Amino acid sequence: MRILLIIPTYRYLFNYPAYVAHSDFPTGFAYLASALKAAGHEVFGVNPNNDPNFTSAREMATVKVRRALQQYSPDLIGMGGLCTDYAFLKDMLAVVRQVSPDTPVVLGGGIVNHDSRFIFGVLRPDFCIVGEAEESFVMLAQAIQSANTDYSRIPNVGFWQDGQPVFSEESSSYPEIDSLPFPDYTPFDVDESLQKYSMASRYLYRYTRSDPRPMTLVAARSCPFSCTFCVHSHRSRYRARSLPNIMEEIEFLYERYRFNILLLLDELFAVKKSRLEEFCQVLLENRSKKGWDFDWLFQTHANARLDASALKTAKAAGCYFFSYGMESASPRVLSSMNKKTKPSQLQEALEIARAVPIGFGGNFIFGDKAENVDTINETLTFYDRYCRNAFVFIGVVTPYPGSALFDHCVAKGLIPDKLAYYETIENFAYNMTEMPTDVWNHCLQSILRLAGLPFIQHSFAKRIIREEMELYTADSMRLQRVCKVWVACAHCGQEVVCREPIDEQRCNQGQFHYVTGCPYCHQRFRVVITKEVYQESCAPCNKDPAIQLQIVQLRSLAGRFKEHGKPQDAARVLHQALELDPASHETLELLREVQGIGAHGDGGIGRTW
Repeated sequence: MRILLIIPTYRYLFNYPAYVAHSDFPTGFAYLASALKAAGHEVFGVNPNNDPNFTSAREMATVKVRRALQQYSPDLIGMGGLCTDYAFLKDMLAVVRQVSPDTPVVLGGGIVNHDSRFIFGVLRPDFCIVGEAEESFVMLAQAIQSANTDYSRIPNVGFWQDGQPVFSEESSSYPEIDSLPFPDYTPFDVDESLQKYSMASRYLYRYTRSDPRPMTLVAARSCPFSCTFCVHSHRSRYRARSLPNIMEEIEFLYERYRFNILLLLDELFAVKKSRLEEFCQVLLENRSKKGWDFDWLFQTHANARLDASALKTAKAAGCYFFSYGMESASPRVLSSMNKKTKPSQLQEALEIARAVPIGFGGNFIFGDKAENVDTINETLTFYDRYCRNAFVFIGVVTPYPGSALFDHCVAKGLIPDKLAYYETIENFAYNMTEMPTDVWNHCLQSILRLAGLPFIQHSFAKRIIREEMELYTADSMRLQRVCKVWVACAHCGQEVVCREPIDEQRCNQGQFHYVTGCPYCHQRFRVVITKEVYQESCAPCNKDPAIQLQIVQLRSLAGRFKEHGKPQDAARVLHQALELDPASHETLELLREVQGIGAHGDGGIGRTW
């Protein structure tokens, strides 16, 4: 069969145009693509993102989906997403019905997993799959291909019979992840995404590399914990992949995409400290043997009880950041959330991470049903004391379908109309607390002001150089130019050279600022670019062919000086080349190499070139 998989448009209702990097790609679609291909099907993909040449995200998605339907003439269509993708799925289902009315559509993902009967009845796809879909989707495709309409024998499938929705028996007996083929990203323009849009990823995913190529990997599925705000209604056993299987996929991805940042997407990468230590040991062996050069990050639970020794080993293996699910520093709220953690565990992690040093972060989310003014103050006091310079963010808890908080809101009448909830899902902050609405709103305003990080230390950029790359980011609907920025870390004083999308209009109007991380001390700080520095230091690349030839000759001469042990002469020649073209990445990189800058002696963490 010819099967078309349609991934959601990033920020469909807000902030168009906003480019999305591969770091935010929904990996489940890549797993589906590989499973369907392994079963002999022809798989196509449409990625309705990263195109600013439309008036809205809806127009962009409509044109791209319509074009894909006409180009590929699929026999079966797969769609899916989270509950926040409701509007996209509703609109694109309408496009499919208009262009290919006879082509069956299968809907899946979190939006189905956690509210299958309601969503299936409202959006009315031909089929839906609840839970992990690799096996059920393949079985369903085979049944449709063979005209076998006995869909009830396929587990976890919703379908229509005599105009009524029918659901087959649910099963959480999923295969071991090691038995699945590796995710296949090729139908979804991953090469273009890595090449053109990696700078659109959030700074946490790229602050150690000035030329980031972030790749994702799933090392385990599900979670053994039951936090009240989290969505695990479709219970499945926590399953971790074997280390040899993980290393095999890393090797495949590294050879294919040459990524330099690896994001381990698991909600719980290391249940125990020993899992992290074993992973790091195997990774160190492979890095040494195969020449892998990438930084990586992971997230886990405070009860993994990571200590300084384990984190130093992780850092030696290339890890630059880890996170805990922090959520609150109030024992009352943590208990209400069923977090099974204590504020002291968070404090310990922050102190160890700073001593190593390695990046550490998480989120404080306010508004649990046990929240009050005192608990808010508890968390904010903790934040002020320990988290100002760490990668800890502030937000508001949202009751998503599948969570205990969502059920609480429905029972209390806070969500009286589920359809209205889906249609306005990102427009409201629900007052689930016992505080009066005016008190909660006042607290909410204060929390949201702090979310903008007004208090973190700042440092003024010394110099910037414009590059040719331009892109839209999620934070700005204006076109931004990628620039190379020289700045001293506000904490350790080390010079950091980074690349960042810059709003040139704001620079010319006064100043522009952004938050980044230091690849040396792994603390966050704000970079301020003044109008004067921007206008004085911003030099475009010199493209004159004669001058470029002269630069190449000077770099060649510098290389010979370097080979003969004359670094000072090499540096002198390279400075001459920089006078001709201050924006030359190759010249700057060679100069840093000649001067002995760039190797930090910490297993590869902190390289800014």
